[in-house]
Amino acid sequence: MATATRAPSGRHIWKGVRDELLLNLYPLPFSTLAPTVYHVYIHPEEFETIEPIASRIVDEVQRALTGEVERINQGRARSGRRVLTRLLQRDDLPPIEVPAGGWEIHIQADRNGELEHGQLGIVSTLAMPAPTEYAGTPTTRIVKSVVAGGRRTATTKDVPQSGEAEPRSTAPLAGRNNDAAERARLTYEDDQGPHVFVMLKDTISVGRGGSSAWVDVQVVASSKVSREHFRLRRDAGGTFFIQDVSLWGTTVNGEPIPAAVKTPEGVSQPGIEQVLPRRARIGLADAIVITFEATPAE
Repeated sequence: MATATRAPSGRHIWKGVRDELLLNLYPLPFSTLAPTVYHVYIHPEEFETIEPIASRIVDEVQRALTGEVERINQGRARSGRRVLTRLLQRDDLPPIEVPAGGWEIHIQADRNGELEHGQLGIVSTLAMPAPTEYAGTPTTRIVKSVVAGGRRTATTKDVPQSGEAEPRSTAPLAGRNNDAAERARLTYEDDQGPHVFVMLKDTISVGRGGSSAWVDVQVVASSKVSREHFRLRRDAGGTFFIQDVSLWGTTVNGEPIPAAVKTPEGVSQPGIEQVLPRRARIGLADAIVITFEATPAE
């Protein structure tokens, strides 16, 4: 008789997020950066069992992360855990920073069918150093992990920083070069609340994301929003273009744009690009409306 797979509990979620923090630290000369945003996914049937207390789990995991970092910085953390033992062997590790705005944690159902019962999916993001202080291009490190039965598999990708999907950090950093100047702003509200995304590069993609679809703007919404739903592009002359890559379609100011080519297996070819007005309302199927506003040229 097969043993039933245990659904992830609040403690499993806490341990998973804690390990993602410890495994993805980025030491600097005088401080250590940690991932500050965590999207936690579990099987939809298992999510239903914790949904009524999901906000409490988030609150306690946020508090526990701060407490764990403080204990590590003060040298009081228990070293019996394998991940932490490996971390504390690095004697030169500077203090880990606690984000001024707090840890951002979201718990949601896996609507992409990527997780089996008992599995925990975690997507963490870490903003790498900006060029005003360090050489090189600023990037965001995205780590996607699946945890089950004490085993962890992960993929890591560094992408150019293109903005913050949160209202409190929408302005471009002073001193950045023209390549990182603000192009436009996307304002929307999804299942996790209101967001403002600052477009800091010429091409971005928008959708629900997933292990097979890396997007710049990850929205939390129903399955009518595709993993990659549409793409935005700005050309050298400052004109913006929009392209549908979804199953359910994209609208601009209520009018459908050329649709992606679909087959029984999914989208086989993106739709034809269309000029996007400098102010527009972009509809993702009938699930979400994003307000787009191009930044005036200086």
